[in-house]
Amino acid sequence: MEEFRFSDNVTFMRKKFGMTQGDVATYIGISAAAVSKWEQGLSYPDLTLLPKLASLFDTTIDELLGYEPQLTADRIMKIYQNFSKRFSKESFEIVQKDVENIIKEYYSCCPLLVRISQLYLNHYVYSQNPQMVLNRIVELCERVDILSDDHKLIQEAQIIHASALLIMDRPQELLKCVGYEVPIQFGVEKLIARAYAMLKDNDKVTETLQTSTFQHLFIMISSEIEFLKYTPDNQNLFDQMVNRIEKVIDIYNIEKLNIHLKLSFYYQASLGYMKQHRHTDALCMLERFYHTCKNISFPMKICGDDYFYTVDNWIEQNINAGPYAPRNEQAIKDDLLNMLQKEPIFVPLHEDSKFKLIVKNLQRIFQSKREN
Repeated sequence: MEEFRFSDNVTFMRKKFGMTQGDVATYIGISAAAVSKWEQGLSYPDLTLLPKLASLFDTTIDELLGYEPQLTADRIMKIYQNFSKRFSKESFEIVQKDVENIIKEYYSCCPLLVRISQLYLNHYVYSQNPQMVLNRIVELCERVDILSDDHKLIQEAQIIHASALLIMDRPQELLKCVGYEVPIQFGVEKLIARAYAMLKDNDKVTETLQTSTFQHLFIMISSEIEFLKYTPDNQNLFDQMVNRIEKVIDIYNIEKLNIHLKLSFYYQASLGYMKQHRHTDALCMLERFYHTCKNISFPMKICGDDYFYTVDNWIEQNINAGPYAPRNEQAIKDDLLNMLQKEPIFVPLHEDSKFKLIVKNLQRIFQSKREN
């Protein structure tokens, strides 16, 4: 926990109001020597004196002590990035102690609690007790739901909460958390755009409709990729979906906008082909997976392009985690390799020369990117 700045604050406020140490002492009912010790940092006032002292300087007790219960978005992001790097290098349990100390210090800062929940969700696999970490995520998200009046923040906490419940195989609680039906999309962005058009603000019209399309595009592709998991038994439907998703990915240059989404598609398609015992098609998708990995630029991020030219500013302002991937570079590389090497469904390919070459080349390019 950061040290209180009480001594500096008392000195500054006393001088601001043109008071002597004796003036402060008389008002509070103590000796001038006691005030002098406060300002030198040699002692602190009795707890019962803080309200009177804060009243004298027309401030709050938190401001008097130099304590900030809420952190800025930039500070929260720096905390997240620091811990994310440490989780890839140090023992999870050692880093977690420092994370929990930050939580105790800022337990009423809901944006921080959401980011810490996300941090734990992205790194819980490194813990010796993953179940305990997942339960901690649930606790933090439930606290945000109780304390916060920010609808977007609560919604984000609910998604993280639900993700933890899914991992813990608690489907009934998950449905209770996020709802039992898909909510109706009312298309409010069209109303916002028309309002800006009436105000002759064409830049905001463009930004509103571009960011709406940008989000819906990602949602559509993500939903289709998820649907691939449940359709391998229907080969005709599966093939249609793969064909359509790949066309959308190419048309909208998803590799530039969100390369992780393109990687997810090729990987999920390869899993589906393996379930259908179509090893040649699976290898084709894995080769595309590898070639996409070659084009990764770290740190990975979501961004716009020449078509979606207004979304970068929107991403910075509206996505709490910012445009960059929530996990550090090494963790992402390890995951991408493990997706091929440790996935049981690919065992039949382990002796295949094409599969071994894909894995070897993937290891090589990641090593090269690390050295660069």
